[in-house]
This record gives sequence, C-alpha cells and structure tokens, in this order.
Amino acid sequence: MSLSFKGQTVVVTGAGGGLGRVYSLLFASRGANVVVNDFNEEAAQKVVDEIKKAGGSAIANTSSVTDGAAVIQSALSAFGGVSILINNAGILRDRGLKNMTDAEFDQVISVHVKGAFSCTKAAWPHFRNQKFGRIINTTSAAGIYGNFGQANYSAAKMSLIGFTKSLAREGAKYNISAVAIAPVAASAMTATVMSPEMLANLKPEFVAPFVVAVCHPDGPNPSGRVFEIGAGFVGELRWERSKGTIWKTDDTFTPSAVKLKWSEVTDFSNPRYPESISDVDSTLELASTMPPNPQSAPPVRFDGKTVIITGAGAGLGRAYALMYARLGANVVVNDVSEKGAHAVCSEIKSAGGKAVPAVCSAEDGEAIVKIALDTFGGVHVLVANAGVLRDRSFTAMSEQEWDLVVAVHLRSTYKCAKAVWPIFQKQNYGRIVTTCSQVGIYGNFGQTNYSSAKAGIMGFTKTLGFEGRKYNILSNVIAPSAGTAMTMTIWPQEMVDAYKPDYIAPIVGYLTSEANTETTGQLFEISGGWAAQTRWQRAGGYGFPTNRVLTPEDIISKWDIFTNFDDGHATNPTTSAEGMQQIMGNFENKASVVETVKDAVRDAGKALKAKL
Repeated sequence: MSLSFKGQTVVVTGAGGGLGRVYSLLFASRGANVVVNDFNEEAAQKVVDEIKKAGGSAIANTSSVTDGAAVIQSALSAFGGVSILINNAGILRDRGLKNMTDAEFDQVISVHVKGAFSCTKAAWPHFRNQKFGRIINTTSAAGIYGNFGQANYSAAKMSLIGFTKSLAREGAKYNISAVAIAPVAASAMTATVMSPEMLANLKPEFVAPFVVAVCHPDGPNPSGRVFEIGAGFVGELRWERSKGTIWKTDDTFTPSAVKLKWSEVTDFSNPRYPESISDVDSTLELASTMPPNPQSAPPVRFDGKTVIITGAGAGLGRAYALMYARLGANVVVNDVSEKGAHAVCSEIKSAGGKAVPAVCSAEDGEAIVKIALDTFGGVHVLVANAGVLRDRSFTAMSEQEWDLVVAVHLRSTYKCAKAVWPIFQKQNYGRIVTTCSQVGIYGNFGQTNYSSAKAGIMGFTKTLGFEGRKYNILSNVIAPSAGTAMTMTIWPQEMVDAYKPDYIAPIVGYLTSEANTETTGQLFEISGGWAAQTRWQRAGGYGFPTNRVLTPEDIISKWDIFTNFDDGHATNPTTSAEGMQQIMGNFENKASVVETVKDAVRDAGKALKAKL
C-alpha cells in the first residue's frame, strides 16, 4: 500500500535545492501540502513551480529559519495547519580552529541549531494540540565523529542529536516524534567538499524515502534515534559504553592511580548499551569498600604547568583547582563570582599553592588567557567547566533561556579553546578537557537547551581531537555526575552529598597530564569513583540497489535489518571517512536487469491504476 500524506502539511527548511528540494517533491507527490522554505526566493519558487506543475500543492517561504514563527505561520495561513517539520537548512563555514572567526562559529550555530530550535518551538504547540507531529533534525557525520576544519559544524550537528533526544522524551506523550538523520547527499554544501564522481552516486533521492517513511502516521516511529543514510545505504547508530572501572574513593584516588587502570576504562570487551541517564549502576558503595589504589611511578604531576579552569568558584571547578594546585600547577581560577574565585584562590595559597582569579564570563576566553600569561608566563591545560541550568519544558522555554545556556556552555568552550589554541600549537603541547553531560548524551525531559549545548560540546571536542593531534594537543570530553550547585536543583540532598566533585577530578587530572600521550577526541562518563568510555556503534545496515528507484515502502520493508545490532555486522566507526566506507561500498550495488524490468512494470501499473 502506498503511503499517502493527503491532508498533511509539511514544512521543509532549506528547500531551494539539494535534499530539501527532493524532500519537498516527494512529500508533494504523496499528497502533502508543502511549505518550501529557503532564503533564496528564486530557488524556493522554482521548487514550488515544479510541485504545482506536477499537480501538487505548495507555497514558498523566504523567512530566516531563526524566525521560526514566520516560517510556521506561513503554513498555518496557507493550509490551516502543520503536521511535519523537516529541519534541513544549513551552511558551511569551514576553517581550522586557529583561523576561525567568531562570526564563522556563530553563524553556523545560528542557522543549524537556533534555526531548528526556533522552527520546532513555533510548531510544537500545534503538534501538541493535534496529538501528532513529526520532526526530522539533520545531523552529519562531522557531528557524530568530528571532522578536521569543521569545529563549528561538528558542534552544531552534534547539538542537534542532543536536541532530538530530549524532544523525543517530551513529545512521546503527545505522539510527537523527533528523529535525527545524518544524510550523505549531493547538494550545494557537499559540492564544495566532495568529488564529482562521489556526488554522482550520492543522490538526494536515496535519502528522501527514509524521511517520508518515518514521518507517516502509520510508518515506523523511531523517536529519539539516529540514522546514517546515503547512496542506498541505511544504518542506525546507538551508544555503546565500556564496563569501565572503579577506584576506591579516598585520598589514594589520584591521577597517578587513574593512569594504572586506564586500559580498563577503554576496554569494550563487555559493553553496555545505555539509552537514558538512569542506565548506570551505582558504584559508590563498592568504591568505598575497595582497597587503597596503587600509584604509578613516577607520579602524575603538573610542576611548571599552568592550568585554566572555567567555572572554578565552586563545585567541580573548585575540586579541579585544588587538585591541580596540590600537584604543583599554577591555577587560573575563572568564575563570574568574584567571591567564589577569590575564596578558591585563598584556599590554594593557604596550602602553599599558586593561583590567580579571573573574574569574568567564560566567554571572554582572551581575557582569561591574558591573565594566565601575565601572571605565570604560559598556559598548558584548559578545563572548560563553566555552566548554568535553565530547566524548562520545551513548551514553556523562552528564547532567552535557550540562548543563555547555549552561550555559557557551548560558546564559552569555543572561546576558551580558541584563545589557548595558538599558544598550544606554538609550544607543541596542550591538554583540553571539556564538559558534556549524560543529558547531552541521552537527552532528558525539560532540558532541550542543556542537552543541545552539551551535545554540541561533544562534537566540537571530537574535531579538536583531529586538529590538535599533530601539535601534541589532546582534547577529550567528560560527562560527570557530581553533587554541585547545578545538580542540587534536580538531585535529592543525599545524592548531592554522596557524589562528591572530588571523585571526578582524578580522571580529569590524568587526561590533562603528560602521562596521557594517546587518548584524544574521546567521551567518558564519570561518577562516584567509576569511569567508562562511551562511543558510537552502528548497525550493519542495509544497502538498497542504486539502479532502482528507492521508495518509502522499500524502507519499511527492510526496517528490521538496518536497525539490527545483534546480527554480528555492527561496527564502531571513529571518523567520517570510516563512516563513509559502507556508504561508498554500496555504489556498486546494482539490481539485475530482470529485477529492474519488474520494477518498471510494477510502477507503470501503479501509475495507470492511479489515473483510472
């Protein structure tokens, strides 16, 4: 049976060409009303004309996606409603971090992330009222794995996965689905980074049928899930976590103790497959009963090194600052709270250590680095830790609450990393730890802003891992669970008291030390004396023949195959190139002449039946 969208209204952003155009044409051919959004009025109108010429229904909209209210209002005015939103609009501003301008970072985040938020926010109340809505958010291999020269794009695209996962949790009650796709297809954007031969095999027509299938009321509903699609290949992604290891939570829990057991943290021989922030065992009781932790020799220390810690006036940042100072480092204590920053510096100095306050926003990375250089003559480590919470259901969330959380977490991480980067490159040494969250990994109700910001930091850091390796700059991202002023608003007091920030600091210390010579671009979950690595796993997937027209019905027919992680074909790509291997391998997947003729006869019969 052919999937019909008669009576449905679809909004497609960035629809003047490439994927957006093909989405629009396919939805329209299935009976949907289509809003063709693009800033290029001529391109948008051209797609509308194509649709109308074929007997379909469409209008053009040229509003910026950051003005989601105007985009969605055009659907309401023309067609009386909206039921499907395809967040497809995007731009590239590729540049190595050292040379990237703030405008290039901000523009990419604005179009991809703020645009998706704005359009979804405008459509959300209509989806809720009608108890139906379908949202497609467009991520990318660069967001999933990181990619050299695309720190801004990687951050934006990974941010949309965190956004998707939280939207899915909030929308389930109202039959609102959110799905993230990483499409590989020929477009004006990919034309700048792919060869003509590759582009010829990567037709948008191999992506659109998947989108149409999961947006239909009777289609699959993989809300909160992530898929890679291209050249006839479809495969699902999920999180895979190592079992990890546990340390005794006493004074012997140090970076030196972490070094001795690091191989256990990264051992995936007995993995888990978590789906939410609650999918973690409580390790604190076991950690407290273990024997003292053995220490590596020589010990991990930071003598002569200068460490910048943002958000260090309390909580995790304070614990980091005290640890680094004990281990010989000069510490720059950044915080917006003058009282907090000075108090931590006083603690360090009274114990014989060296510290200086940097009282300013973490977005002012240049000022923080200047204080480090003026006071200590250098900088070697950055721990980007500053953050805020503005928890609110997506329905009630304001634009200001969204912007603030993204700025403090994601933009400040970018600004501080950019400020230290040329120094790290010149001295051929640097260590960075950024701060994600389990909410960024798995999503959480009422935290779409926070999960988007934290996931964005993940994508950003993965790209830093690629860009920094040749300069001995290692960058990793952690998802810590600890009792702090932030978690105090959502955790019970006994949990806040038990999960001390001190139990996170030793892992951060090891990752930012000279003892870590290999680990970079990786994600670690840390809590109560336990640490584990988390990475992507991709199902073996399914490759459709590339010389046949792919339909939404074809997608549904093979659903159980490309979502199967247990057939022995699952893989763990770690780069965009590895992610592309299976997709490119499907280029030569051709159906036989007999099968192709059968398809042609079948399609002709359907067309004739439709006319009759």
